[in-house]
Amino acid sequence: MTSTVIVRDSKHGNSRSAYVRCEGLHPFEVPADDKETSNTNADADVTPRRKTKTRRLSAVEVNETLNLNLGLPIDPDNGQIRHFFRLLSNIFSVFEDHLFAIVGRLPLSFKQRITKFGWMIYFPLHKLLLGRRTGIHPDASYEYHALTTLMHWGRLFPVTIERMRFSLSQLSSVHPPEAYPHCLRAYGTDSSRHQLSGRPKAVVKEISYDMKDTCKLATVITDVGAEGSTVVTGLYVQHDPKNPSEKVLFWLYGGAYLSGDSLGNVPIAQKFGQWTNDMDVFLPNYRLLPENSFFDALHDVVQAYEYLVTVRGVKPENITCLGISSGGGLIVRLFQTLAERRKELGIDANATFSDPSSDIPKSKQRAELEEFLVNPCGGVLMSPFVDYTVESCTEPGSFTQYIKHDLIVNQSVIEEGLQYFDQLGDAAVRREESPVHRSFDGLPPLCLVFSEHEAVYDQNRLLANRARADGVKVTCGCWKYMCHVWPLLSMFIPEAREAFDFMVDWVNDNNA
Repeated sequence: MTSTVIVRDSKHGNSRSAYVRCEGLHPFEVPADDKETSNTNADADVTPRRKTKTRRLSAVEVNETLNLNLGLPIDPDNGQIRHFFRLLSNIFSVFEDHLFAIVGRLPLSFKQRITKFGWMIYFPLHKLLLGRRTGIHPDASYEYHALTTLMHWGRLFPVTIERMRFSLSQLSSVHPPEAYPHCLRAYGTDSSRHQLSGRPKAVVKEISYDMKDTCKLATVITDVGAEGSTVVTGLYVQHDPKNPSEKVLFWLYGGAYLSGDSLGNVPIAQKFGQWTNDMDVFLPNYRLLPENSFFDALHDVVQAYEYLVTVRGVKPENITCLGISSGGGLIVRLFQTLAERRKELGIDANATFSDPSSDIPKSKQRAELEEFLVNPCGGVLMSPFVDYTVESCTEPGSFTQYIKHDLIVNQSVIEEGLQYFDQLGDAAVRREESPVHRSFDGLPPLCLVFSEHEAVYDQNRLLANRARADGVKVTCGCWKYMCHVWPLLSMFIPEAREAFDFMVDWVNDNNA
């Protein structure tokens, strides 16, 4: 049974757009936006989707219905415009290293205050002067229109890996403790939460552990192309170091495999952990392209998961995984690696960590491996990047068309990033290593959050449908008019706050 509902009742601001919540095993489709499928209460019983035979618009046709380029007669692909901004970029590159170094040394609290103060001045002015005229659709919030005006110009400047890495390293600047989602403090065993005034008490520990003598599964990845590194590194967030939580959030940052780091993700990950009953959060590092390979990244993620289970002793069924963009792709590949290994060994996917041994005698190594291969509790995938095929990257579709209005994955990002995926291998290898084109049989429940108008929409829709076809329980949250990984922008836009609540509620329900 599949249930689809359009949720319109928002407690976050003035967005006029609704989002779609869909659960079940049937193929995911964005329903017609009418009263027959609408629901004004997110907690009410869902309304079954009304079956229609309306033709689905192509990505090109969808773009024709949207307000592109801020509604201005500016073509970002115009040669003269590109040449002008390339010249500005070359001038900026003379001193950008020094600027990045200076900004990097500024105290985080100072950068957070500057960001908050700047938005408090900019947004009311934009609302007064431009209103809802610059975003791709008037139904998006005033805040999203203002953010669109601010971020649109990034598509005109050439993007380099260094600029991508610096930008994502500053993600923590847009998540001060008082910005939504607020930092929380739990008192005793009471479930009530109170907003913190000041810095949260959570402790962030740096992890560096050599897995040379305990690695069981990551060597499989090494055998197929990774240069094995036995050291797990990352950051571990504990909300109460004296009483570590039984349940742990395994958090993977995104960045198209080219950028991203665990440190920049700490504030939002810490808040997510607090809002999910004070879960501890593990943010492992993984190696990036082009200095390393895709297989190195997968190796590091699998090994970090092994560390969590075998060294820290966290039961797999107490682990919830969350991946952002490319991190979401790695979470899916992690789940698929566990499932593939179970299948090779003839292990039941429905076994649990605490299951007693069968009557057949097993070696200690076999028993430990079976315990390790148990499925995690589930996975949250935020705009996951899961299709690396040549067709997805070149043929007409959301990945090649929606970059014209996506605020994160824009033309400049694609121009810089796509060339590095040739390192993955030929067309056959790129398809084989794409998570969306592998089997989903035996995977744990998934929460998939994506936008109908972001670059990875087509591959996210395909992921939901392929996973459901293989019997995986997938809960989809699909927003309109949003950019890639918009939930990370919860300081600014109400749609991001809605998506954050959506993911938190799913994790809490799935761990109940």
